[in-house]
Amino acid sequence: VTPGRSGLLSGPDDTRISYRHWQPGDDAQLWPMINSVGWLSEDRYATKFNDLGLMEDSIVVAETDGEIIGHCLTAIRTLIHGEARLRFGNVGQVLVRDQYRGQKIGAELYARTLKFAEDHDISAIWLVAHPGRGPAYEMYLRRGFEVVQGRMAAIGRAEPSPTGLEVRRAQRSETRIIANLRETFAATTSGVEDRNTNVSSGTEWHIVRNGETPVAAAAIRRVDDLQTVASLLYATQNDPTGYLEAVITKLELNSFQLHGSPRGHLVKTTPWLPWEKRSGENLIYIVSLERLFHQLAPFLQARASEIGLGSARLTISTGNERLTIELADERQEGRDVTYCYEGGIRSFVENINQNKHPLHEDVVHIIGMRDDIEVEIAIQWNQTYQEQ
Repeated sequence: VTPGRSGLLSGPDDTRISYRHWQPGDDAQLWPMINSVGWLSEDRYATKFNDLGLMEDSIVVAETDGEIIGHCLTAIRTLIHGEARLRFGNVGQVLVRDQYRGQKIGAELYARTLKFAEDHDISAIWLVAHPGRGPAYEMYLRRGFEVVQGRMAAIGRAEPSPTGLEVRRAQRSETRIIANLRETFAATTSGVEDRNTNVSSGTEWHIVRNGETPVAAAAIRRVDDLQTVASLLYATQNDPTGYLEAVITKLELNSFQLHGSPRGHLVKTTPWLPWEKRSGENLIYIVSLERLFHQLAPFLQARASEIGLGSARLTISTGNERLTIELADERQEGRDVTYCYEGGIRSFVENINQNKHPLHEDVVHIIGMRDDIEVEIAIQWNQTYQEQ
């Protein structure tokens, strides 16, 4: 699946359908198709390449006889996870015209996504899929995606009240303040994006200050004709209620919408809001374990240092559903720590997360074999800084 001189990509057996990267002029055909599902505003799609996560080969289209019949977009996202920076691909707008469904066009577009991940050092892919809306959701599950968590939204009526906090619209010179608040938020919440990726003209960032100290930042945009707090960054040892009230008061909102994650800190600390499940579920697929652990290395090294292993050697052995992990300090003989879990790595993950507020109830457990090498994975994200 490499670009040819004509810009076409190799396609399936049906030679009437070809695949290529996006070209100027495609939007005249693409926008009606994208608008039909109501995911994006027209200005947001028109300014898509303002998003620094979009590359020249991020968008692949399927066409036949000059008609675009399929579309897939993959943006590169850097997620902050403690000291680590994880390079993920965010897949969106996977669309196939109704009359062309059933010809494996969606599967072919997904194959181009995997090629994009390989070309751009991406370790995992995440996307939002909707059960019951066509075959895509089941296709992703068959291809190894795991459901991480759902999505939540709350719509409330606002009663502005003084909080003693100051709120001002962020200026271009204040992007470092928002970046610092992202890192503060990421210290206790995994998977925080390293920059704002919403490029619609209607999105505004507002910084909340306590005196001269920035304590929170809110991204505001209109969704479903409601002013929506799409992102709220803050130190999670603090109650976000005051920050929300300050933003509501400053913007003089009569009603508002708030987005959150089911197990996220914001949802848990605002039970007074009428939270409801939003359509869609977040799914994740690990493209390359080797790349993922390479990107996680700074985080793992920091955690080893916290338990006194300044120059750590990690040994993992499994057998008969039993996991043993040995951490040894190569500088000092006898500085060894051994953990043993009879239930294997799933039990190990459950054990280290038992007091750390998991973001999803079940441990993601994957077993597979390739080239005579067997791999077993257990993952469960949590809210705390001390993840293992």
